[in-house]
Amino acid sequence: MNLTNRAVTLPLWAILYFVLGYFSHKFNGPFTAAGYIWLPAGVTVAAFMLAPMRRWLGLGLAFLVAQMLLGMVEGRDAFRMLLFSLDEIGFAALAVAVIHLTKFSLEGLAFLRGLLLAGVIASVGGAVIGAGWFWLFLDVPFWATAKVWAAADFVGVLIVTPVFAGWARFRAARSGGRQPGEFFFGLAALACVLATAALVFDGTRIAQLSLGVAYALTYIPLFFVAIVALLLGGRGGSVAVALLTVLVLVNTAQGDGPFAETALYHGDSLLIAQLYLAVAALLTLLINTLRTAREQTNAQAAARQNDVELALAASGQLVYRLDPHSGRLRWSGSVERALGLHDSALSTLDDVLARVHPDDRAEVRRRWLRECDGETRGDLTFRLLLPAGATTTIVDMSGPLLDGDDSVALIAGAWRVIASHDTEGRRAA
Repeated sequence: MNLTNRAVTLPLWAILYFVLGYFSHKFNGPFTAAGYIWLPAGVTVAAFMLAPMRRWLGLGLAFLVAQMLLGMVEGRDAFRMLLFSLDEIGFAALAVAVIHLTKFSLEGLAFLRGLLLAGVIASVGGAVIGAGWFWLFLDVPFWATAKVWAAADFVGVLIVTPVFAGWARFRAARSGGRQPGEFFFGLAALACVLATAALVFDGTRIAQLSLGVAYALTYIPLFFVAIVALLLGGRGGSVAVALLTVLVLVNTAQGDGPFAETALYHGDSLLIAQLYLAVAALLTLLINTLRTAREQTNAQAAARQNDVELALAASGQLVYRLDPHSGRLRWSGSVERALGLHDSALSTLDDVLARVHPDDRAEVRRRWLRECDGETRGDLTFRLLLPAGATTTIVDMSGPLLDGDDSVALIAGAWRVIASHDTEGRRAA
């Protein structure tokens, strides 16, 4: 990142911090010590995760300016805002520094593990220091403040950080990537998240339902969030959780929805909403982790298969597996390149034997179908009547795999193409 990019990035992070902080305070309503929602916690953790450590000082100063400006806009005590900024921003940086000591990555299980660890360190550390200060100097109960503070920060990290971490790695997909059907079904599921969340958490639409039914309906948006994560991956899932967060918090803060109906006071309803959103975020992260692990495994398997295919093609070899009971063969390598035939033309033992030179056919049949008696099995050289009007000399290197009763379960082997002759009378060169 050059100087110009940094000049744009730092103000952008500060603006995101300020905007999410402003709306967090709007959702919270009046509070003395700790707000029930604090989304900027996810902004600070995401920024420190995505930036190299040498740029953390600039990020910290940008967040400090944003927090002080937020305090000025809302008429809060400047000294308290300064202490709050140092507490929150400092522990976010410490949390990310700790996870960098582990095998941290922005993908897969390493990201989920790192995110949870960073969330716990940042939220608990900030809550202990912040609540301790209020307890010592303002005689505010420590535990009541600390649990609200920690919950707000932790859920803020779970909801906001995956959005920035996922989209920071976004690259335009090449053709042949995600299937169009998956993409459009994913968009439909995202629309269902919005529709069902608006229906369930708008008190005017569910007022005629019992409270138990209203609570049961809150599972429906979670179902569609899971579908979005499965079809659109981690980025789509994080966006679904972010949109769900907006709808849940806006309606709950206004006193609508099942959470507001059951809470004794405003803070309780927001804490219940926090728990609900934390479950949604963790569900999405888990699905994305499993999906990423599967995709990485499939990519590695495909890469290994491609390497094998290239090696076989370069060496003029074919690898096969023969089931002696059914007579079916499965080939690896390019049969068409080596022999001029499609794989299906040599899919059974009878297909192969029909193309073996008559003088060699009995020996090839015995080699593949005889019972294994434990003797050392050498290579076999034989001729194929391929291409038409010519012969191709093949060296077969194979051996049986035995079942527990010492019967042949399958035969695995390789063919090496030695030479092709225009007439069948010539010997291999």
